[in-house]
Amino acid sequence: MFKKEQIQNFLYLDVETVSAYPSIGDLANNDPRGYKLWKKRELYYKTAYEEMKDASEDEIYLEKAGLEPEFSRIVCISFGTISDSDEKRFKSFYGDDEKDILEKTIKVLNNASLKGWKLCGHNIKGFDIPCIGKRLIYNKMPLPASLIIWDKKPWELPFIDTTDVFAFGSWSHQKYLSLDLLSSALGLPSPKIDMDGSMVNLYYWKKKDYESIKTYCESDVNTVISAIESVCF
Repeated sequence: MFKKEQIQNFLYLDVETVSAYPSIGDLANNDPRGYKLWKKRELYYKTAYEEMKDASEDEIYLEKAGLEPEFSRIVCISFGTISDSDEKRFKSFYGDDEKDILEKTIKVLNNASLKGWKLCGHNIKGFDIPCIGKRLIYNKMPLPASLIIWDKKPWELPFIDTTDVFAFGSWSHQKYLSLDLLSSALGLPSPKIDMDGSMVNLYYWKKKDYESIKTYCESDVNTVISAIESVCF
């Protein structure tokens, strides 16, 4: 599907996010307008998800707010590359300063654009790319060239999304393919052994364990690289 030279010109990435505040109470106190708007999202989750029908407002906020750029913050962005000698290299920006993470990310993305590299990740078109773009705008920061895409045709987008690659044109297969499921099907180690996305809030707000979040994020990037290598000839 891909030639070896192609995948060496991909910039692999993954994003980890958390709720903007450590609790729904903190959201209400610090951003009353945002709290009122979130309550509408909460009603949606209670209605759309049977398992959340009886969940508390704090449980819903901590589980779902990190998935929505309007109610979250980025706490880690990890990048990976493959060298000519097949060596994998990783670089992560992480911690409690979202603007610093985004500033460094802009530089990496601009450099990748200058090299003509494509961005590659799992479900990056559905989550990572719009998340980075929106958080940049909400922080009043400039968009890198690779994210200025609203006037581009689908085949002009500089993205390789592994959910697309392994869907083979099927929307239903794309929708339900998690990275953990893909790695299992390919016989790859799970990137979710010590941690999964539902635990990032805990590690960030309660444990302040930014290193574990970074390790988890890089593990996802490593899995994406291995998945792409499996369809390389």
